[in-house]
Amino acid sequence: MDKTLYFLRHATAELRQPELPDRPRQLIDKGVRQAEKVAAMLLRQRIVPELVLCSPYPRAVQTAQIVCDHAALPAMELQDWLAIDTPTEIALNALLQRLPTFPAQTLLVGHEPDLSHLIGELLGTSAASLRIKKASLCCLTFNIERRQAQLQWLLPVGLM
Repeated sequence: MDKTLYFLRHATAELRQPELPDRPRQLIDKGVRQAEKVAAMLLRQRIVPELVLCSPYPRAVQTAQIVCDHAALPAMELQDWLAIDTPTEIALNALLQRLPTFPAQTLLVGHEPDLSHLIGELLGTSAASLRIKKASLCCLTFNIERRQAQLQWLLPVGLM
């Protein structure tokens, strides 16, 4: 049985400041517009994830909330394993453990380089071969029986 996984990197947020913590950074206006573009693309393509999992960091939550609201998706569920700097092995194990219970389509909202590392592990390739830009959407299919993923597409927000 195949599951479709959509990976969305959060939209553009406030710049990092050396004297301020990273976690509370918020989306800027550009990021809000990017998230709205993602939602519009999902609607146009009739992509309707039935489950939305999200990092607990505000910029990811805001991105997911805008996408959920504008594309009429279900409420997101916060997942600590999608937070920044979660070791790839932990995120991969959490995803694979829960994957059999996922609906046919699931959207995961997170950060770089964590998403590239996770996608790379699923595809059996180097994370260095992937780079997920802000507000970009990546689609994989994952065959549960074979425990094998296949890249379907990777779309930057600028092309949405």
